[in-house]
Amino acid sequence: MSLRTERHDRVVVLTMDSPPANAMHAAGLDELSDAVDAAARDNDVDAIVITAAGRAFSAGLDLKAIQGADAGAQETLIDALNRCFLTVYSCPKLVVGAINGHAIAGGLVLALCCDVRLVADTPLRAALAEVSVGVAFPLGALEVVRNELAGATLRRFVLRGEVVDAATGTALGVFDRVVPADELLDAALQLAADTRPPTAFATIKAQLRAPAIATMRAALGGGDPLPRPWLTDESFAAAAAALARG
Repeated sequence: MSLRTERHDRVVVLTMDSPPANAMHAAGLDELSDAVDAAARDNDVDAIVITAAGRAFSAGLDLKAIQGADAGAQETLIDALNRCFLTVYSCPKLVVGAINGHAIAGGLVLALCCDVRLVADTPLRAALAEVSVGVAFPLGALEVVRNELAGATLRRFVLRGEVVDAATGTALGVFDRVVPADELLDAALQLAADTRPPTAFATIKAQLRAPAIATMRAALGGGDPLPRPWLTDESFAAAAAALARG
């Protein structure tokens, strides 16, 4: 997952640019974390838009690519995921997600980290596939999911791995609004430019998410209580079966 950074007046647009899947890996997650951090510290930036190139926002981890990951590599990946989700979720500035395509597993978690989520009217799939591919949630991902989804929607996504389209995801509150695909970035930029008083916004956002952010922060640096090893033969077998089913 490589990243493009562009400025549109006082808005930074971060585009994940590793199609077709924009799959997540530790280096790409760290790059996204650093870019969000830099925008958060920049007094000339009011808001951030996160989007992607191609037909997918992000399909999450490429489990085939990391099948041989040893314990150290898995620990690095867990920490990169937790840091990235924490950085986006706790960003003091408005973060707009322009969800251009499929958002699966960690890709959907990243979308849920955004304060506002616009989704393209394309035939996309959105799902938390972890239960289907045998991968337990890193603590950072879990905190975002259980704070942003509620009740039956939470159960359907987390325990059943339900797959939805843009319209259904919007009806369930996963996304905020469906936008024509060719208008997605313009709509996100327009929304990002409509800012609120920045100090109050940052304070209220921090108040709203304080318990989740404290828990997420404690997971960094090896503090995640996930079982080790995180990815096992069961995970890879389940992922292969899921891919075979399509």
